Amino acid sequence: MMGRGRGGTGMAIGMSALVAAFWCVVLAGCAKATGPTQSTEPESFADVVAAAIQEAEAGGAGDAQLAILRKAQSEGELSLEDARVAARAAVECMTDAGILVGYSEHTRRSGLVVPEYSAEWIMGDDEHNAVIDACDQREDLWVNMVYQTQPTSLAMNEEYNDQQAPLVRSCLESNGYTVAPDVSTIELLRQAADVRADTNLAVDCLMEAGIDGF
Repeated sequence: MMGRGRGGTGMAIGMSALVAAFWCVVLAGCAKATGPTQSTEPESFADVVAAAIQEAEAGGAGDAQLAILRKAQSEGELSLEDARVAARAAVECMTDAGILVGYSEHTRRSGLVVPEYSAEWIMGDDEHNAVIDACDQREDLWVNMVYQTQPTSLAMNEEYNDQQAPLVRSCLESNGYTVAPDVSTIELLRQAADVRADTNLAVDCLMEAGIDGF
């Protein structure tokens, strides 16, 4: 569940947009477009983290990652610092295996800080790339999913998207699209995402309004 380069050598991006695809079974109202997105009625944190622990135990998560998830389960939230610990552990795992990798953080426009990494992905080198996958699954994958999709993170994104919704509406209408007067923010963003896809990015009202991760 990582982004991959298209050339002979590319970069695998940890904490990727494909988080949402996994969590459509946990969160209601996933959008058509990829990316961690908001939900009209998100599941409780208890449900989110319980599902993650079950998946992590079956999917090869290491003891350190499981400990972070269980700590979050007891505290009712997965902290930014624990998300950083997991991402850095994945970086250390890859570095020890000789993978070229770097740690970084991305702050979304909503203010949500997302720890991430970029690792060298070599097209056709299955053994090399399997190390990246294994380190990600052992140290970071499910912690990242819970961090980005927990209710507090979604609430930050939703608040920002509500603020930007008038700009999305104006952009769509100025490009000749009809927007229902009582449309909700999530429905408006889905419409904009559909337009973006249908026009092959020619009309990208999400980008114009400064909305990322949708």
